[in-house]
Amino acid sequence: MGKSQSCSFIAVRVGAAVERVTGDERGVTLHLGDGTTVEGERLGACAGRRSNLRALGVGAAGLDEEARAIEVDEYLRTHAPGVYAIGDVTGVGAFTHLAVHHARVAAATILGHETYPADARAIPRVTFTDPELGAVGCTEAEARERGFDVVIGHADSSNSARGWMHAEGNAELVKLVVDREEQVLVGATVAGPMGGEVLSMLTLAVHARIPVATLRSMVYAYPTFHRTIESALDTLDH
Repeated sequence: MGKSQSCSFIAVRVGAAVERVTGDERGVTLHLGDGTTVEGERLGACAGRRSNLRALGVGAAGLDEEARAIEVDEYLRTHAPGVYAIGDVTGVGAFTHLAVHHARVAAATILGHETYPADARAIPRVTFTDPELGAVGCTEAEARERGFDVVIGHADSSNSARGWMHAEGNAELVKLVVDREEQVLVGATVAGPMGGEVLSMLTLAVHARIPVATLRSMVYAYPTFHRTIESALDTLDH
């Protein structure tokens, strides 16, 4: 949180406990468990959501109404004959673009058309704040939890020439998570202007398991924010 006009940075508090919130005509104040406070003009509360399977009546199809999600195979088929599930109810991710992807796979399967399986390895996710935050695949922590021996690459836009075109607010961060053994990306994060657009290339790399050597051999348009990916690749050996 911060002032919408004058704030030039983002402060991140990880694992902070909020004891109480106070407010007046000047804004709101969070009182944290460690005795510190955080002030801002507005407070956004993100509670998350889950599918209400009982309200959807999935029990009539022989599915568990008390489950957190409906289990499906790679073609979105449930264990109930002739019943498919797509989108949020599968528990894979609550994203519109994922539901659209699921719908294409399920519809083609139902109609008997040749199709591709739904693949959850490279689901992009973007938060349209300023700057935009985008990620795909595993975070570093998730990759390590899944047993990957990872090597990390990261860079910011100080290594590129985009700043003079974009002017104030051009800072960008790219972080790459690479499987050391296979030498392919298993995850990536972008924070910066047009972060969601820069993420598209990294999503392709994770989805198609494009070798790091191939990504390094590419020509990156100058000057674009995508060049920060090239700089991040250069740090993998350090």
